[in-house]
Amino acid sequence: MVSSGFQFTSAPFVRLLLPLCLGVCLERSGLHLPVLFFIVLLFLAVVTLMILKDVAFLLQPIWAVILFLIILFIGIIRAQGKEILFPKLDNQHYFMILDTYPIEKAKTYQVVCQMVNSKLKILAYLPKVPAVKRAKPGDILSLNGLPELIENDGNPFEFNYRGYLNDRGIGHRIFLRQGQYILLKGCSLMNISRHALILREKLVDILYRSGIQRDHVPLISSISFGARDEVDKETVQSFTNTGVIHVLAVSGMNVGLIFIILDFFLRFMKRWKLGFLFHTSAVLIGIWSYALVTGMSASILRAAVMFTFVIIGNAFHRNANIFNSLAVSAFFLILWDPAIMRDIGFQLSYAAVLAIVVVQPLLYKRLYFKSRFPDKIWLLLSVTFAAQIGTVPFTLQYFHQFPVYFWLANLAVIPLVTTILYLSFAVVFLSLISGLFTSIFAFALDWSVRLVLLSVNIVEALPHAVLKGIYPSYFQVTIFLLLGWLFYNYCKVPKFRSLRNLFLLAILLLFTGVLATYRELTSSEIIFLNIPGTRAMVVTKGEKAVVLFDRCENAGEKIGFVLKPYLGERRVKKVTMFQFSDSLRIADGSLYVIGNRVFYKGARIVIQSVDATAPQTTTKELFADLVWIGTIKTGIDHSLYLPSCRIILYHASKEAEKEVKAHHPSTSFNVNSSVRLLIQSFPFENKNRFICQYFNPRKE
Repeated sequence: MVSSGFQFTSAPFVRLLLPLCLGVCLERSGLHLPVLFFIVLLFLAVVTLMILKDVAFLLQPIWAVILFLIILFIGIIRAQGKEILFPKLDNQHYFMILDTYPIEKAKTYQVVCQMVNSKLKILAYLPKVPAVKRAKPGDILSLNGLPELIENDGNPFEFNYRGYLNDRGIGHRIFLRQGQYILLKGCSLMNISRHALILREKLVDILYRSGIQRDHVPLISSISFGARDEVDKETVQSFTNTGVIHVLAVSGMNVGLIFIILDFFLRFMKRWKLGFLFHTSAVLIGIWSYALVTGMSASILRAAVMFTFVIIGNAFHRNANIFNSLAVSAFFLILWDPAIMRDIGFQLSYAAVLAIVVVQPLLYKRLYFKSRFPDKIWLLLSVTFAAQIGTVPFTLQYFHQFPVYFWLANLAVIPLVTTILYLSFAVVFLSLISGLFTSIFAFALDWSVRLVLLSVNIVEALPHAVLKGIYPSYFQVTIFLLLGWLFYNYCKVPKFRSLRNLFLLAILLLFTGVLATYRELTSSEIIFLNIPGTRAMVVTKGEKAVVLFDRCENAGEKIGFVLKPYLGERRVKKVTMFQFSDSLRIADGSLYVIGNRVFYKGARIVIQSVDATAPQTTTKELFADLVWIGTIKTGIDHSLYLPSCRIILYHASKEAEKEVKAHHPSTSFNVNSSVRLLIQSFPFENKNRFICQYFNPRKE
């Protein structure tokens, strides 16, 4: 029990949710089941010895411990059972079932497809031809080719694209040309999710035919039906910068609005005998029908499950605990798919709902208005503030920016989004029935979209509308969450102990921030980046970084994209870029560059191109500690051209890498993932020690 009045006895599923989450996290951390089993047996042996002394006193706690361990092991086993292994595939003929509609990219169409008689999913890229554009979920894709495993580039602090796709069952990708594939129509193999996508596409097509301005339809379909793929990047970025990106994803807010309208029209059922059963069933059917027409996406399923347990809890228990209802929904979602714990949407959804439940009442009580209109505005603002408070640690951790005027944008946009949702359903319904009055509702819908875009553009244009480049550590996020919980406890029941803990945590948060800043400002390292088509290295010295690269088309754009997360995490403020050339000369403190030779804190580095058919110069001629050569081919005597210096960096296939490792087993690095060089100085011994390692080692 805590001082806020929250009791675990009134929310038993919270106690079950914690060990389940812990079990999933332990399995994901790499601890194997036998090790955990030994630890648990040791713990049980100790507890058993304690029980022999006083059985009556410890009988209840031991059953709680046993239940905790059972749920813990269930979490471990479920996480292991749901993990999909992605094997290396052969170059052969495959039959695939399309899972999605083709998504238009710059030069291709992207489609997710699933192997026939297998759970493996593949990301296929097809040519931009009319036949591909007309494809739909359930169609058969017959192809000849070699699907490759999806890998990350291994650059510093990059987005884990491989993990993101693996959690969705996608482990391979393939690029197809004309003649390598055949799309088979009329051979559809359907499931509920594919039916849902086709139904959603038909509803979107009705909006296109209703007379609404065509470039407004993607925004309407995203708000109402979750079809976000066609919304342009500029609009998405504007919504992100103003803190209203959540309205473009069908989630809890949409389900809440559907619940409100269904509850209003079906309230008469409560007057019947056992009316609460009919009312609850009808509302749940309506919510899950909405989930179906929106394509059964992960976000809508998550929201539907959450509302299902909350509605059932309220129907059968008039004083149902909201924490228990939320814990039940989270428990079964994690039990069904443990990977959902890593889903950003899952974390943001529950953080927002918990904050609204916990924080919003405290905020709302701080101001009182006699008039109804300002009271409703304050109610909306208090909900917005509460949701933002709950999600801000996660948004800073994942997106590294904070929309300053989120409250103003939400105040303007949410009422309009509510109007858009209801009007879009009215347009679809009237179009299916008779078409009468459809044009009137379509006109109102069109103008609602114009007002939303106008509101977002006005807020985005305000000075300092978004703070960017915020990179908190995981430890700081944890401290921030604990700080928020203690502050909530203090607001509920003011006590000196709560205030003291709050003050100590605030000091700890400030100290970790200062320590992290000092560490970044005083650190120095060299990173060799993995960028296709060029070689680039970055020398970081506190707040400054020097980037050196080979010839590369659009070098600034390519290298800038790769470096952005690294520069943010390292708090680099000044970046200078130079291209290697014979005439290049740089003298910057301890960094000296002459042509393709780099000297930094005693380290001698040579960037060398390789002709695989010609022997290279010797170590004495190179006079280098590290040599970065070009691409190495297979089937060549590597002793003829590999320099025998301390460290060798190269680019090669896995087959060629094995040949190189035979000559340099511990001092060669294949730059299919970025490599970091650390230099440790020993002034009393007058020598330097070089530590070379992968920044993000690839998982084989």
